[in-house]
Amino acid sequence: MSKPKLESKVIVLGLSQSGKTSIRQVIFEGFAPDSTALNPATVRINRKLFSLAGGGINLFDIGGQTSYLNEVFDQYKERTFTDVKAAIFVVDVSDAANIMRSKYYFDLTLKNLALLSKKSRIYIFAHKMDVVQLNKRAVMVESIGEIFETDNYDNVSIYGTSIFDQTIWDAMQKVLSFVYPRDDSKTKSIKDIVGKFSLEFLALSTSQGLVLYSEPEVDTGVNYSRLKNEITKAYFPNSYLNQAIFSIGGFNAFMKELDENLVITTVFASDHTILQSQKSFTQLSEQIRTLFKPDELLGRAKIKMKTNLEEHLKKNGLKNVQDLDRKIDAKISIKCDVCGKQIQKSLLDVALENSEQIERGMKISAGFGVSTIEMYPLHDCIEGIREIPVILDGNLEYRRYDKSRPI
Repeated sequence: MSKPKLESKVIVLGLSQSGKTSIRQVIFEGFAPDSTALNPATVRINRKLFSLAGGGINLFDIGGQTSYLNEVFDQYKERTFTDVKAAIFVVDVSDAANIMRSKYYFDLTLKNLALLSKKSRIYIFAHKMDVVQLNKRAVMVESIGEIFETDNYDNVSIYGTSIFDQTIWDAMQKVLSFVYPRDDSKTKSIKDIVGKFSLEFLALSTSQGLVLYSEPEVDTGVNYSRLKNEITKAYFPNSYLNQAIFSIGGFNAFMKELDENLVITTVFASDHTILQSQKSFTQLSEQIRTLFKPDELLGRAKIKMKTNLEEHLKKNGLKNVQDLDRKIDAKISIKCDVCGKQIQKSLLDVALENSEQIERGMKISAGFGVSTIEMYPLHDCIEGIREIPVILDGNLEYRRYDKSRPI
């Protein structure tokens, strides 16, 4: 039996400035909604592959200028509409003058998908609903549905969305539930693991709350990025939180990041003490983690780089390097002041980014008996690749970060 293709093609279409890129950035890239306001118009196609717990979403953000859309449906239709799992068609509800022009390109999308990707689904996002009065939003979605004749198609759904509230997450969960490339053997392994523990609930989700696996099945998850930021800010300032424990109505709930974009959530039955639940959770999460092993080549590169990094730190006068092994790989959460994206990088990540020249990504200085490391994580910003300076002391504890700067 051939192994399933663990990658799904999703295309995002709509007129220029309808909000397509903002949706991608908020959902998949961790941008704050406010930071997307000045996004330039997408020119041609912006293609990105997002890896989610062993599966991939191959996302095509298609420019919405009329001249380019005409090219897409004329010259590039086979390349664009072949092997599509789902299409998200974004309609700007605040742009009433262009609703019918949007409908024209929606009809062309339906026609081409019917020819080239017969099993695909189309999701209409009636977008920017935050500009519509609350008591008129349902009517607005219904009106857009009537104009786009959604009732005439079994494979078309419509949702009212805004990046400023939960609606965009709820709508994207519907898309992800359909397109996420599930590995049946992995699903069986997860169910086998769950069966060994007295669990009321288990879910694997992205850190933003999009559910990938759950037992029993649920439609929505918890936005762990937002939750941990609020908890950290209130109770553990200047720390990085990767686990949360709650006791609710006699049930013990645990949440933990297995990696930077995979969160496990469990709820244990009320007959477990918190210590029993914690022990079981540790065992269970480690078993789940083994199902999502990192790339072996990357793993070997990390081991080699950790040795090089330790030697580099010693050479530059940092003491007790051998005691910092765990902290070298500890993630630090930083928010870019320009694009608003939350990125998580460790000292080891920065070293890997600059494997040819470690000192390119960090600076070590000493004074008054204190060693200080300044590291520069890289990330893609709306203004291009940027460095974000992070100051750490000799114990590799997070202290502060300065304003981002272009390279």
